[in-house]
Amino acid sequence: MRGQLTTTDVGGAQETVNANDLFYWPPGHNVKVDADAEIVMFSPQREHSHVINHMIEKVKS
Repeated sequence: MRGQLTTTDVGGAQETVNANDLFYWPPGHNVKVDADAEIVMFSPQREHSHVINHMIEKVKS
């Protein structure tokens, strides 16, 4: 919705998405925020909950 993000996949390929882009990030990617961002993500709940919990634990450390 706003901002810019760059993903890097397990093979090293990068993709940059900007405000209002539609994108698909396959499993095994890292995300770097290039500019303050607000995004809407749709993902299977069970799989995505695992990812969100992992990120929360990393922030707490």
